[in-house]
Amino acid sequence: MKGNIQLRLPEILALTLFTLIGITACNRNEHAIAAPEHLLMSKQDRAAEAHGTLSREHTATVNVSEADLAERFRRLSERCASDTADHCTILQSDVSTGPFASGLIRLRIDPDAVEAVIGFAASLGKLEHRSTQVEDLADTIQDTQSRIQMLTTYRKQLLDLQAKAGTNIDAAIKVASELSTVQSNLEQALGQAAYQTKRTTTDIVTIRFSVTEQKAFWRPIRDAVRDFFGNLSNGISQAITAVAYILPWLLVVIPGLYLVRFLWRRRGR
Repeated sequence: MKGNIQLRLPEILALTLFTLIGITACNRNEHAIAAPEHLLMSKQDRAAEAHGTLSREHTATVNVSEADLAERFRRLSERCASDTADHCTILQSDVSTGPFASGLIRLRIDPDAVEAVIGFAASLGKLEHRSTQVEDLADTIQDTQSRIQMLTTYRKQLLDLQAKAGTNIDAAIKVASELSTVQSNLEQALGQAAYQTKRTTTDIVTIRFSVTEQKAFWRPIRDAVRDFFGNLSNGISQAITAVAYILPWLLVVIPGLYLVRFLWRRRGR
């Protein structure tokens, strides 16, 4: 028995893999995939819940005054941080002051709370732009589910082979190696399925704060006075650098001019 298992193991593994691929292809053509796990969903169920395959990303631009930028940015950040009921999570936040003042908050939130968070952001200033981008992940989800189905079944077959191998060390090593690879691929596929679920059950909202209002009359003058000594220092350093570049050329140009003048006068005689 041990010898038979050792000799037929590669053939058994190959036959099992080809069989699983054929079963998966047939299931896909019939548009009906078994769903033994909670991450799998049949095509009929997905058709009944078509909205569940859509990933939405919203973008809004709100204009605020430069003086209120930091305070309005803080209020929106605090609102998201405190909104645990809608699973609001800040993915990115950035605020800049100075000549190019702006702010950005990128968050993930439940779809039902999108209008509320955008409305709150609009109330902090003036809503200038809004857009929504939708991506259908139906094909991607279907492919991931099929991969999970195949890998799950293949892992079960390998576990059965591992139990039959008994004390056959060579057979056990081969099965264990293949089982490790299948397990790694299965965990990766499950991770992709979890990420796809998150994308379809929550929305991404990006709020941009822009500052387009005219600055105060004295602001440019004040900035110029503040930077006066720094600009003066830079100007002096650039002048010194220019003189350093010019001096060597003067040592060549001035004698050359005298030589040209001497030759011109001599020719005139």
